[in-house]
Amino acid sequence: MKARVLIAEDNFLIAEGSLRPTVARDFEVIGLVADGKEAVAAAEQLQPDVVLLDVSLPTLRGFDAARQILVSQPNCKVLFVSNYWDAAYVQAAREMGAGGYVFKSRAPTEIVPAIRSALAGRFYEPGL
Repeated sequence: MKARVLIAEDNFLIAEGSLRPTVARDFEVIGLVADGKEAVAAAEQLQPDVVLLDVSLPTLRGFDAARQILVSQPNCKVLFVSNYWDAAYVQAAREMGAGGYVFKSRAPTEIVPAIRSALAGRFYEPGL
Protein backbone atom coordinates (compact mmCIF):
# COMPACT_ATOMS: atom_id res chain seq x y z
CA MET A 1 0.00 0.00 0.00
CA LYS A 2 1.38 3.39 -1.01
CA ALA A 3 1.88 6.10 1.61
CA ARG A 4 -0.72 8.86 1.42
CA VAL A 5 0.65 12.40 0.93
CA LEU A 6 -0.99 15.80 1.36
CA ILE A 7 0.76 18.72 -0.38
CA ALA A 8 0.47 22.26 1.02
CA GLU A 9 2.02 24.70 -1.47
CA ASP A 10 0.69 28.11 -2.52
CA ASN A 11 2.67 28.33 -5.76
CA PHE A 12 0.52 26.55 -8.36
CA LEU A 13 3.43 25.93 -10.75
CA ILE A 14 5.50 24.24 -8.05
CA ALA A 15 2.55 22.29 -6.67
CA GLU A 16 1.19 21.01 -9.97
CA GLY A 17 4.27 21.19 -12.17
CA SER A 18 6.87 19.71 -9.86
CA LEU A 19 5.72 18.32 -6.52
CA ARG A 20 2.52 16.47 -7.44
CA PRO A 21 3.90 14.58 -10.47
CA THR A 22 7.16 13.69 -8.71
CA VAL A 23 5.45 12.49 -5.53
CA ALA A 24 2.69 10.65 -7.43
CA ARG A 25 5.23 8.33 -9.07
CA ASP A 26 5.88 6.60 -5.73
CA PHE A 27 3.09 7.68 -3.38
CA GLU A 28 -0.64 8.46 -3.40
CA VAL A 29 -1.28 12.22 -3.47
CA ILE A 30 -4.56 12.58 -1.56
CA GLY A 31 -4.87 16.36 -1.59
CA LEU A 32 -3.39 19.68 -2.57
CA VAL A 33 -4.04 22.85 -0.56
CA ALA A 34 -2.72 26.38 -0.90
CA ASP A 35 -2.62 27.75 2.66
CA GLY A 36 -1.78 26.76 6.22
CA LYS A 37 -5.32 26.69 7.62
CA GLU A 38 -6.42 24.45 4.74
CA ALA A 39 -3.44 22.18 5.45
CA VAL A 40 -4.46 21.71 9.09
CA ALA A 41 -8.10 21.05 8.16
CA ALA A 42 -7.18 18.68 5.32
CA ALA A 43 -4.74 16.76 7.53
CA GLU A 44 -7.48 16.20 10.12
CA GLN A 45 -10.01 15.17 7.48
CA LEU A 46 -7.82 13.07 5.15
CA GLN A 47 -5.43 11.51 7.72
CA PRO A 48 -2.33 11.51 5.46
CA ASP A 49 0.83 9.59 6.26
CA VAL A 50 2.93 12.58 5.16
CA VAL A 51 2.25 16.31 4.77
CA LEU A 52 4.57 18.37 2.56
CA LEU A 53 4.47 21.94 3.86
CA ASP A 54 5.82 25.13 2.38
CA VAL A 55 7.35 27.30 5.12
CA SER A 56 5.75 30.54 3.87
CA LEU A 57 2.11 29.59 3.41
CA PRO A 58 -0.61 32.26 3.60
CA THR A 59 -3.17 32.43 6.47
CA LEU A 60 -1.04 30.22 8.73
CA ARG A 61 2.71 29.89 8.31
CA GLY A 62 4.15 26.44 7.67
CA PHE A 63 5.79 26.04 11.09
CA ASP A 64 2.55 26.99 12.87
CA ALA A 65 0.53 24.64 10.68
CA ALA A 66 3.04 21.85 11.34
CA ARG A 67 2.72 22.27 15.10
CA GLN A 68 -1.06 21.92 14.87
CA ILE A 69 -0.85 18.93 12.53
CA LEU A 70 1.69 17.14 14.73
CA VAL A 71 -0.55 17.60 17.79
CA SER A 72 -3.74 16.44 16.09
CA GLN A 73 -2.07 13.74 13.94
CA PRO A 74 0.87 12.40 15.99
CA ASN A 75 1.55 9.55 13.53
CA CYS A 76 1.74 11.90 10.55
CA LYS A 77 5.15 12.89 9.20
CA VAL A 78 5.62 16.54 8.25
CA LEU A 79 8.26 17.53 5.70
CA PHE A 80 9.06 21.13 4.93
CA VAL A 81 9.67 22.09 1.30
CA SER A 82 11.07 25.60 1.14
CA ASN A 83 13.11 28.19 -0.70
CA TYR A 84 14.74 29.28 2.59
CA TRP A 85 18.35 28.12 2.61
CA ASP A 86 18.98 28.68 6.29
CA ALA A 87 20.36 26.21 8.83
CA ALA A 88 18.15 27.80 11.51
CA TYR A 89 15.02 26.72 9.61
CA VAL A 90 16.35 23.17 9.27
CA GLN A 91 17.18 23.06 12.99
CA ALA A 92 13.73 24.44 13.91
CA ALA A 93 12.10 21.74 11.78
CA ARG A 94 14.15 19.04 13.53
CA GLU A 95 13.38 20.40 17.00
CA MET A 96 9.62 20.49 16.39
CA GLY A 97 9.57 16.85 15.37
CA ALA A 98 9.24 17.25 11.61
CA GLY A 99 10.40 14.46 9.33
CA GLY A 100 12.76 16.61 7.31
CA TYR A 101 13.48 19.68 5.23
CA VAL A 102 13.92 19.86 1.45
CA PHE A 103 14.95 22.86 -0.63
CA LYS A 104 12.47 23.49 -3.45
CA SER A 105 15.25 23.63 -6.01
CA ARG A 106 16.24 20.09 -5.01
CA ALA A 107 12.72 18.70 -4.61
CA PRO A 108 12.62 16.97 -8.03
CA THR A 109 15.45 14.68 -6.97
CA GLU A 110 15.21 14.74 -3.16
CA ILE A 111 11.50 14.72 -2.28
CA VAL A 112 10.96 10.97 -2.75
CA PRO A 113 14.06 9.98 -0.71
CA ALA A 114 13.03 12.56 1.92
CA ILE A 115 9.54 11.07 2.21
CA ARG A 116 11.00 7.55 2.49
CA SER A 117 13.42 8.74 5.17
CA ALA A 118 10.65 10.41 7.18
CA LEU A 119 8.42 7.33 6.93
CA ALA A 120 11.33 5.27 8.27
CA GLY A 121 11.58 7.59 11.27
CA ARG A 122 14.72 9.45 10.17
CA PHE A 123 15.02 13.23 9.77
CA TYR A 124 15.90 14.16 6.19
CA GLU A 125 18.39 17.00 6.21
CA PRO A 126 19.65 18.81 3.12
CA GLY A 127 23.30 19.61 2.70
CA LEU A 128 23.59 23.36 3.21
